[in-house]
Amino acid sequence: MRLPRWLSWSLAALLFLALVAGQSWATYRFFTSRFPGGNDFYSRWANGCALVLEGQNPYSDQVTQRTQIGMYGRPARPGEDLTAYSYPLYALFFFWPLCFISTYPLVQAIWMTLMLYALLAGVVLTMRVARWRPSAWLWSITMIWAVLNYPHARALVLGQMATLVFLALALALWALEQERDGLVGVLLAITTIKPQMSFLLLPWVLWWAAWHRRWRVWWGFGLALALLAGLSFLLVPTWGGDFLQDVYTYDTTAGIFNYHSLTWIVVRYFLGLGPAVEAIGVGLFALYAVWEMWRGRRTGWGGFLWTTGLMLILTHFIAPRAATTHYTMLLLPLFAWFARLQERLAHRAWLVLLGIEAALLVGQWAIFLTTIQGNYETAPVYLPFPLLMLAVQMLARRSFLEEAR
Repeated sequence: MRLPRWLSWSLAALLFLALVAGQSWATYRFFTSRFPGGNDFYSRWANGCALVLEGQNPYSDQVTQRTQIGMYGRPARPGEDLTAYSYPLYALFFFWPLCFISTYPLVQAIWMTLMLYALLAGVVLTMRVARWRPSAWLWSITMIWAVLNYPHARALVLGQMATLVFLALALALWALEQERDGLVGVLLAITTIKPQMSFLLLPWVLWWAAWHRRWRVWWGFGLALALLAGLSFLLVPTWGGDFLQDVYTYDTTAGIFNYHSLTWIVVRYFLGLGPAVEAIGVGLFALYAVWEMWRGRRTGWGGFLWTTGLMLILTHFIAPRAATTHYTMLLLPLFAWFARLQERLAHRAWLVLLGIEAALLVGQWAIFLTTIQGNYETAPVYLPFPLLMLAVQMLARRSFLEEAR
């Protein structure tokens, strides 16, 4: 007998909740209770929950200092992460139920479990959007690779909300392909919880949607963002200015190992040149991004996909701060490249694709482990993957545009 749809969905939801609960408890029992971590999420959770539980402004110095004591056992010292909230207030809407759990290692375990499934769901959706259809065994290996690969594993351990943004991005692109345009706009609004990840993606998708007269993307985005921001102003009327102040002082907030854009890393860190050269480099990347947005405005799905991948890559060369935990975004251009390699190499493709995944897995971890300073990653970790993807994207342009025609 076939079950009613509502009952099937209800049973699936209960099964998922049971799986999350069991995995969260196991993660807590064997990992987070023994190896404290998740510092990135702790800063959001501790500060944000001060609003939920006590009605205090999560951006305030008083709340931030209490978070520092919770993390370090004392106020932060010069050069350490100041544990400020540093996010739009509405990021709180995506984890507030965890405020009612007082044991942070258990909170960390639950969040890690949820972000693990967010990563896996994002990977599956990105494969679909990129139209890469690996064999069942290569699909399974890729799912394991995605969890173990350095940027993704680091994001999971730190509790980075970048994984949530990655899922929202993957869902938005899938919905765009399915012409569920209102949903696209809502999901794009969610990506603004980390605007440094989506500041190029948003104008590009909205621009492309306008040229194709898909105005529901605009309506969905505008209404969702207005709702998120409006509710935030009701809770903390000063949150907009407080957030901008955190952005302005982020160099101090993030601590001594604060790397700006990849352009900054190359120009200032490796070449030792001045801010004028960096500004020229960032400006040239920005102008190139605008030029490609203009050229890609009328393209079909193949051209749109290429320009989207390019915007996700260029983001890291322009953004005010680089973060390897944001590199999940680069899975879209990577998988789109895989799709074309599979078409051209046919039965030999699996060996090449497996080799690329192995090289990325071993190479990125090797660079991290051989250059690590204390508990911090260093500048050499940031460059190889996005530079590789930028080169690939340039070389693959023609094949994408041929599909666009």
